[in-house]
Amino acid sequence: MKHMKFSAFPRMAPIAAIALLLITATGCRKDLYQLKTVTCTAETPMNTAHPMKDSLQRIIDKYVQLGIPGVQVTVKNADGWYFASGGYASLEDQTPFRPCTPGWLFSLTKTYTAALVMKSVEQGLIRLDQPIGPMLPAEYAGYINGQEKITVRMLLNHSSGIINMTELPEFHVDQLNHPLQQPSVAGLMRLLRGKPLLFEPGSDFSYSNANFLVLQVILEKVRSKSYEQLLREDILQPLSLEQTYYAPGEEMAASLGFPSYYFDRFANAQLENITRWNNKLGAACYGYGGIAASAADAIRFYEALFTGKVISPASLQEMRTWVKGKNSEQPDYGLGLEYYQYHQGTDPQYGHEGDGIGCTTQMFYSPASNTYMYINCNAGRQLFGPYLFKTTDMKNELCRYVAGQ
Repeated sequence: MKHMKFSAFPRMAPIAAIALLLITATGCRKDLYQLKTVTCTAETPMNTAHPMKDSLQRIIDKYVQLGIPGVQVTVKNADGWYFASGGYASLEDQTPFRPCTPGWLFSLTKTYTAALVMKSVEQGLIRLDQPIGPMLPAEYAGYINGQEKITVRMLLNHSSGIINMTELPEFHVDQLNHPLQQPSVAGLMRLLRGKPLLFEPGSDFSYSNANFLVLQVILEKVRSKSYEQLLREDILQPLSLEQTYYAPGEEMAASLGFPSYYFDRFANAQLENITRWNNKLGAACYGYGGIAASAADAIRFYEALFTGKVISPASLQEMRTWVKGKNSEQPDYGLGLEYYQYHQGTDPQYGHEGDGIGCTTQMFYSPASNTYMYINCNAGRQLFGPYLFKTTDMKNELCRYVAGQ
């Protein structure tokens, strides 16, 4: 079974260091990161007799009883749509998750960015196997070691060897001491300047948010448009995805009915509301994690992508060409897609995970049953502690169930 990746926020820092930094950051204000939550009102028709209904609800209820604050699961297949949930979108006022409740996708954003790159390939503006050096904006010239060897494809499948800037100590310290002051794209790019590569480009796999940050600045240069404009013109408008948002501010997030977000900062099973921090972080994840959406819109995008409504069949096949790390037992990644296989000897599944400081998400597609599933949980899993295991076990159990249908 595939190991789940922590894909939008940095890998786990030492618990003691995080606790100390957060005490400094928060002081005595327990409500510093809270934000009042409203309830969305849009409706999506669903099949109330969906055959997956009872099994999904049983899994959700199991983990809510174990302390998950809230979870939203949405499936779509030949039997139609079904929306299941448990716990609360906001613990403080016991606001329930609704089918329309939107939230941060975090690293599911990478699939959207990959689709934008593939559309640019189809337009002849980018070649997958060309070195990235000449495509970097002038202000970032020379920032990336090995840029004469690193190709667009290597950025897309995380075989570039570029370090993950969200794992750097300087990112951690700034993030934890100033969580409501997030870095700009330029600030994140500066973290990459002169850093050594982890390995020879193309020789191994290492997941790095930096790859998709670099893809964003390349896209904006070759297309002469902002990432947000490209997303809107190439994906959101053609697919009528009216509940998908790029880097919404916290006031907009609150008005749209985003959930509250929770974090077990001392890894002692005591959750705290860090909604404002999570929202600020989401908006500053840009082309590697900055998209938010309703569950239905997230599924509609992936379904459109996998059925040829976003890019050509040839481009989709490129996205499903998998790389495998030297220490991996099975393939790891395509171009903006993660590979899964929950039952040995069966057809694989694919999609993407996402993680913020206060949430974890996943898009999961099982080709064998043509089933799409979106998971949105409002508890973070960034520390080695109880919520890492609770949330990961829940996602694994949901995916294993859907993969077996």
